[in-house]
Amino acid sequence: MKPELSIDESTSPTEAQAPPIILVADDEPVNLSLIRRRLEWENYQIVTALDGSEAVEKAQSFLPDLIILDVMMPVLDGLQACRMLKEIPATREIPVIFLSALDNTDTKINGFSLGANDYISKPFRVEELIARVRVAIRLKRERDALRHSAEESRQRAEAAREMSMSDALTGLRNRFGLQRALQREFSEARRYTRPLSCLMIDIDHFKEINDTYGHAAGDAALMQAARILIEAVRGSDVVCRYGGDEFIVVMPETPLDGAFALGEKVRLAASSRLFGDGARVFPLTFSIGAAELLLNESAHDMLARADGALYDAKEGGRDRIESARQ
Repeated sequence: MKPELSIDESTSPTEAQAPPIILVADDEPVNLSLIRRRLEWENYQIVTALDGSEAVEKAQSFLPDLIILDVMMPVLDGLQACRMLKEIPATREIPVIFLSALDNTDTKINGFSLGANDYISKPFRVEELIARVRVAIRLKRERDALRHSAEESRQRAEAAREMSMSDALTGLRNRFGLQRALQREFSEARRYTRPLSCLMIDIDHFKEINDTYGHAAGDAALMQAARILIEAVRGSDVVCRYGGDEFIVVMPETPLDGAFALGEKVRLAASSRLFGDGARVFPLTFSIGAAELLLNESAHDMLARADGALYDAKEGGRDRIESARQ
């Protein structure tokens, strides 16, 4: 006998405002029909199964709000089915109510130890079953709401954390974001003995741009400079706005010659285009310092040497890249 379903198998159990779905498993068709009709009268959607194996299969398909299991069933009894349901991540949190003619303490203890939420002895009054179902559904929905609220709070906290590490104008990491990323990459470089390099980049004569063309044009140029960097680097590289018109690129698994090559690529990209807000356009050049992490230095020391190389690039005429002294 094919178990009767009171909802179409294509119906989504997550449909908005849908009544709770209850899976009822019992090998006695008379009991199954009685429970199904009474629960439908309470506006629940019912899925039925005739044995524990089918109940486990249906639970994974429909993800009901509640599962009612008869303890004594063929193929797979209710206790075995409950054990399987609690081992499956998708069904682990679904509440289970046992129905059984075995009204002994050991059976009840076994059921609760497997994760059941309630136990009703046969024969039972339908009013008692309905009352226990209502409690189980209410508690599950309250738990789901708390879990959803906690997830939303986690997402908001994560978004706030990301915002705190991002530069509002360019969308790049800010100094705080740089600290976090640099600490992570420094630890990885030391742990696996991998190279780590950085570029310190400064827009030449940027103050004169702001003074001549205005801050709106200057902001547009900073965003365009950020875009050049983003398009030039690899996915594993970290690009930061260090402050004002200075940028830093952190490059894991990159030796000094690789950093120098990327810096030259960035410098040429900047010098070959115009910057500005459309109404006011102007050329810009970059001065760049490159450094690779040395054996016994800190990440801060590496940045300091890159800053020294940047100073050498500016002193050397700007629009150039210099490598840090060892």
